[in-house]
Amino acid sequence: MLSELTRRTYGHDPIQILSNGTVLVDYGPMYMLISAFENGKSLIHLAEEGAHLAIQGLEDLAKFLSVLKKKSQELEIEGEFPDVVRRMIEATKKMEEPDLTPLAAVAGTTSDVVADFIFSKGGTKIIVDNGGDIAIRLREGEVARVGVKTEIDARHPTFLISIDSSMGIGGVATSGLGGRSFTKGIASAATVLSETASLADAAATVIGNFTNIEDPSIMKSLAEKIYPDTDIAGEWVTIKVGKLSQEKIGEALDNGLSKAHSICQKGLIKGALIALKEKAVWTESLNSCLMRL
Repeated sequence: MLSELTRRTYGHDPIQILSNGTVLVDYGPMYMLISAFENGKSLIHLAEEGAHLAIQGLEDLAKFLSVLKKKSQELEIEGEFPDVVRRMIEATKKMEEPDLTPLAAVAGTTSDVVADFIFSKGGTKIIVDNGGDIAIRLREGEVARVGVKTEIDARHPTFLISIDSSMGIGGVATSGLGGRSFTKGIASAATVLSETASLADAAATVIGNFTNIEDPSIMKSLAEKIYPDTDIAGEWVTIKVGKLSQEKIGEALDNGLSKAHSICQKGLIKGALIALKEKAVWTESLNSCLMRL
């Protein structure tokens, strides 16, 4: 159970049950929605257990923050690392990007840990949405539909993706300008589907970064000037994108799509959609499950 200190610190119980049976975790930087079902019946008690696990995971992460801020390619997985830390390192190392840290997969990995726990207890449909980085677990016959926004801060989705248990998709994650994390690119959204939310989160970060182009209308800053405690000190990140020519928009989208195809070919992701300035491109692998609203 949550400690009295936690309640006093945040002024409210960080775990709440919403009217539709979804469990909300509002704890520090975490805003997570947990939905769990067994053949259509809501499993609120398991969702609540998952919520406690999410908070524990966040506290575990805090203890290993100095490790998580190092470049993933320089790290070795050690026995003392908790599960959530190990998964973050594993996912980001697979991207083989020299500047990536495990924190590139933090939200998706936390979603995975919670979803896997509930799934192991017998749920048939679990959706864990951690600020837009979503873990999905489906047993045979279950279907999930996920809205995809072409701008991270848009009120409504532009596309809908239908996912069933046969597709091997367990995670959907989005990165881009205006999100919770920094990006080196200019995409308004880079959404990735993968076997896990951890891999999807890491890949979305990479693909979003690869939409970078040179143009006078793009404003950049060193990451540490915006957030001194950042894990990517010394890196230039995008803070604003002005008016771009159609040629420049196409160049940025092509850069991102090329990287998405490369990661797809390695078997790390199932597909990706990249959006910028009301234009969107995606890998052919999404044609069968993607619908414009």
